[in-house]
Amino acid sequence: MSEITFAPPQKNRHWLLAASGLLETALVVGLSIIAALIVPQFWSPNLGEALGMADGAPPDFLAASAAIAVQFAVQYGVMAALVAILGIVRGRNRLRHYAMTRPQAGWQQSIGSGVVAGLLIGIIPALVFVLQDVAPIGQNTALWTVINGARWDWTFWLFMAAGSYLLPPLLEEFAWRGYVLGRLVEGFSPGAALVLTTLIFAVLHVQYLQMDAAMALTLVGLIVASLAFAFLTLRSGSLVPAIAAHVIINFPLPTAGNVAKIAIGIGALIVYRRSIGAELRIFTGMIWSAKTLAILPAIVGIAAMVAVAMLVPGGPYWVGGLSFVLFVSLHFIKRSAWV
Repeated sequence: MSEITFAPPQKNRHWLLAASGLLETALVVGLSIIAALIVPQFWSPNLGEALGMADGAPPDFLAASAAIAVQFAVQYGVMAALVAILGIVRGRNRLRHYAMTRPQAGWQQSIGSGVVAGLLIGIIPALVFVLQDVAPIGQNTALWTVINGARWDWTFWLFMAAGSYLLPPLLEEFAWRGYVLGRLVEGFSPGAALVLTTLIFAVLHVQYLQMDAAMALTLVGLIVASLAFAFLTLRSGSLVPAIAAHVIINFPLPTAGNVAKIAIGIGALIVYRRSIGAELRIFTGMIWSAKTLAILPAIVGIAAMVAVAMLVPGGPYWVGGLSFVLFVSLHFIKRSAWV
């Protein structure tokens, strides 16, 4: 298997595809999130109410499962519709263009690499949960508090399947590694696209952007996981390894289970140290590359747009309108690099 298998032909890359990719992904992700934020206004009980976050009532995991399923259906339904329309218009219209295909290395090897990656990366969140139970290093999130005080019956596992270890790995990997990463790699090098995807993904997890050791360590784990998911996708050409890793990381465990998870992760690191070392060398070569520095102007541009949106009266409308005009204009100039 070549080092990178999820990327269009290098000769097809163009700076217009980089610019339009940033605008497109921002609009698609933004609109899907806005759609998800609207859902609680029309669905009752919403997720917070069902989990008793507002009044401290016992959680109703069946209602919470329904609420989060509806929210995901709207959010990712909007995203899938926009992605499909844009794909038809631009020519990115094959499943392999979104890494939704059989892994080149085969199912067994790809799932195995995903499981090993999940065990290694899962050491960080497992350590946070163990410390929070034994010697707290910060505040729990509202959801962590609900989970810690709940009975782990079948309704709990249904809710966690909907909100943690089953639906999110499938939906988020399609959204972030299949769509966003695949769109950005049209204009940026694989290393640059990997870093940009991770930065955007991390910034959207605002709940962890706090001066709190537990939240900071959780954010570190999230960044490492996002980097690994993108790397697995680029290497395999498929979402399968990233989904497997995501499932392993998100699977809920009691304190003893998390201790065992840490031990198994350390054991996997020892057993597979040579293979892991080889993959890390490839990863490092992708990141510490002159081509990866191409993200610096993009980051400056994104920061400038955010600053204008925050500081200028009517900024969000001006930035959103200009982004949409540029986005439409660029799409008429350059088709997909995957064509």
